[in-house]
Amino acid sequence: MLPNRVVRGRRNPLYFGLAARLKKARSEACLSFDSVAVAAGRSDGNTVFQLERKRGHVPRLDTVEQIAYALGLSPAFLAYGLESDPKQPTDGLRSEGIATRLRETRSALGLSMRALARAAGLTDTAVRTTETGATMPGLDTAEALANALGVSPGWLAYGLGPMELPKRRTTRPAASTAPANAT
Repeated sequence: MLPNRVVRGRRNPLYFGLAARLKKARSEACLSFDSVAVAAGRSDGNTVFQLERKRGHVPRLDTVEQIAYALGLSPAFLAYGLESDPKQPTDGLRSEGIATRLRETRSALGLSMRALARAAGLTDTAVRTTETGATMPGLDTAEALANALGVSPGWLAYGLGPMELPKRRTTRPAASTAPANAT
């Protein structure tokens, strides 16, 4: 289920803002749930409705990608709030490349699937089935894997944006310690 409460002491995952981003984009485009769903290749607007209302399970990467393209958005922006080019690929979905990006990044870091699973707080099976392409992960799984690998969830999930993990918050410049009227 999409959480609707803030957890104190921990940063909320980037995908928590999906419902607000979806609602804003759909409203600005003056589209109904059904029209977005049809444009995304879905049979009815229930999926869009459920996502916007934070009901149901965390969506899979491909579902969010199809809805993003229907709204003219980047899937990395809709899923995680990360800016990137919204252009749709010409052949297949970008999310289908997560298995390759995951495998290559994990190997480059010298991690085993088990070590990655532990670092991400996931099961070995979740990592293996994602890496082999047997399953399409949800936004939560992709973000957990990206955080464990130290890469951007938008890049891992969709191959969009920079590979580097985005900074969560800008820091304020340090106050000067020099006296103001030194003579």
